[in-house]
Amino acid sequence: MAVKDFSWLKKASGFLILAFNLFCGSPAGSGAAINWQSYAPEVLDQARQEGRPVILDFFADWCVPCHELERYTFSDERVIEATRPFLTVRADVTDFESPESEGFSPESEALRRRFNVIGLPTVVFIDEQGTEVKEARLFGYLDPEEFLQLVERARARDKR
Repeated sequence: MAVKDFSWLKKASGFLILAFNLFCGSPAGSGAAINWQSYAPEVLDQARQEGRPVILDFFADWCVPCHELERYTFSDERVIEATRPFLTVRADVTDFESPESEGFSPESEALRRRFNVIGLPTVVFIDEQGTEVKEARLFGYLDPEEFLQLVERARARDKR
């Protein structure tokens, strides 16, 4: 019997470990969290027209650091308050390169290419003119204090 015959077992085990760590092994949060709007192409255009900065979060259900960001960083009261001036948008890329799917939707693929997203989690800050604040880009997990520093970089750029 070949090793690849057990791929279903590896996937199931990985899922169970992830579920246990996220929901049983972690302290409960306050219940508060950033209110994310689902990505649609017109959302970014509208934000630019309104002169509103954006936080764009590339997220996937299978991404452990994405869940850590959600549970520990995006639920922190200071982070929630600091991100209120931003339109918070989430691009769900769960099905990217999945054998069961055909990859990203055309809109998500264009967005991934536009922002050169090569891994998850990636959080992109976009200023009031619709330009990425590259010095505030996040790749990977950051705790609330570190994330607040990125928010401040992005806000400083918006005030220029």
